[in-house]
Amino acid sequence: MPNLYEVFDRLKATCREYYVVSDAVRRFRDAARNHQVAAPPNTSLRDYEAAGRRLEPTYLVRLWSEFESALRSYRRSILGNPNDNIRAFDLVEWARGIKAGRRVDEGARDLVHEVREYRNSLVHEREDLAPAVDIEEARRRLSTYLSKLPDQW
Repeated sequence: MPNLYEVFDRLKATCREYYVVSDAVRRFRDAARNHQVAAPPNTSLRDYEAAGRRLEPTYLVRLWSEFESALRSYRRSILGNPNDNIRAFDLVEWARGIKAGRRVDEGARDLVHEVREYRNSLVHEREDLAPAVDIEEARRRLSTYLSKLPDQW
């Protein structure tokens, strides 16, 4: 049975992993630049720069995946249908009124949709990029939304 606090822990862990990997890439890039370590075959310092720039968006996609998986798990348990499938936009809308007295307000829902749009623009390489949402802000928004779920389902 999924536990909401385990979901929160997975969201926080995703952010912590981002910070660890970001720091490791920066340190390795600096060491390679100073000829203290050899770069992997067929790479250059430009690859380290690119990796550093693309890490946060990569981890934001993972963060969204944890969030969406939790909502899908909850919905499937409510419906009793392990094969239920629904678009992410509709899933966020469905989950908005999931528990009497703990309804998600429109502002919180809109903030989650902004994260979803940014994630979509990253994954689908849209030319009209949605405004960026940094990973900590995204985690706060998603956690606030998820806080309306029951503690276990």
